[in-house]
Amino acid sequence: MYRHTRCAVVTSLLISSVVCGGAVVFAPAAGAAVPAAGAAVPAASCTVTPGPNDTYVVITGEGFTGPRKLNDGESTVDLAIGPDGTFRVQRFQKNVDYTVLAVNEDQNFIFVNCKKVGSAATPKPQNPQSASPVQPGSRRDIAQGREAGSQAGAAAAKKSCETKPVADKSGQQHSDAYWQAWTQAANRAFNRVCNGR
Repeated sequence: MYRHTRCAVVTSLLISSVVCGGAVVFAPAAGAAVPAAGAAVPAASCTVTPGPNDTYVVITGEGFTGPRKLNDGESTVDLAIGPDGTFRVQRFQKNVDYTVLAVNEDQNFIFVNCKKVGSAATPKPQNPQSASPVQPGSRRDIAQGREAGSQAGAAAAKKSCETKPVADKSGQQHSDAYWQAWTQAANRAFNRVCNGR
């Protein structure tokens, strides 16, 4: 009976949250560790930030406990939550609403809607090379083309093995070497996924 009552409460909270369009914060389940008096439970949050040239989005989150899943309205994939409660993923579906979902019913923050934010300020360089602009035709330029093409090819294959990926060069200012690397990597990734089915 207790389990039935608990499921009914969770269901009603989920429905009311969907109607209100906000994220739901749940109290810890019975038996879960409760923070000491006065200690605040950190809130989980998720943001969606456009990448350079608006070719993809970066989804980041913090305050989560694993396991978690990421939903884009059409598909749900596992998220790798770090030991510090954070995650970072890159996706090509730009105009969708992302939601972080709990896997177990006793987790805090059953689902959290990701907030869209403007383009990030210039990111902190991770190494001295990344601070300098990418030279057309350079190794970095080609590597970026390969990475973007590989991701686009895999994404296209997941949708359909009937249509090969095609680069959308509108509004994109990349070198010929970048696009050549993009096409090769996209075709390789596409074939790898489709031939593996």
